[in-house]
This record gives sequence, C-alpha cells and structure tokens, in this order.
Amino acid sequence: MSSLILFLSLLTIFPCSNVLAGKRLTEQQALDILVAQIQKDKLYDSWTTLSCLLFFTEEKTKDHFDFAIREKHGGQCAGDPNTSPIVDRFRVDRLTKNIQWYEPVEGEFLPYRVVLKARLKK
Repeated sequence: MSSLILFLSLLTIFPCSNVLAGKRLTEQQALDILVAQIQKDKLYDSWTTLSCLLFFTEEKTKDHFDFAIREKHGGQCAGDPNTSPIVDRFRVDRLTKNIQWYEPVEGEFLPYRVVLKARLKK
C-alpha cells in the first residue's frame, strides 16, 4: 500500500515539473520576444536600424536569459568597424516572459516599462 501511495505521489509531482519545463522559453523565443518589443516601441529608430544592432546572449539560467545589444559598424551601418559598443542589456524571464532592462545608474535590472518611460521623458 505504501508503494502505491509513493507511486501516486511521484506521478503527481513529475508531470507538473514537465509541464513547467515545457512552458519555459527557449533562448530563441526569449530573443524573439525582446526584438518584437523593441520594434513595437521603436526603441532605437531615432538613430539606427535593427539591422545595425547585434544581439548577444550573456547569461543563460533556468529562470532567465540576459541579452546585450551592441552597435554593428561597417557596411550600411555607420561607425568605426573596429568597435562595437554595448547599447543596452535586457533580461527575459523564461516563465513569465517579462522583460527587464539593465539600468547602469541603478546597477540592476528594472521593469522594462519603468525604464522605457524614464528614457522617453529625456
């Protein structure tokens, strides 16, 4: 009887784990969400195009992906081709799909909308 209870307990625990694991964003899905949000908000449209930005994954955890955006220089993109400065950093939560924006002044990731609102005021 105790074996049956143990089996049923495990059966209820592991499917939940698999369901959550199945809902976690992949790296590509997280990047797609970030790029779509940037395009929607026309974040960099005043000074560059999306094709002149490079996206790099800086950190991967079971909970999130951290992305850095760098300027792409050379060809159709203005700037010194020997440099590629970082423009911004973002974190995308793998379960909630929430985007956070790294704010260097604060030294931490803050909600995307809060930083967007502050930057639009400038």
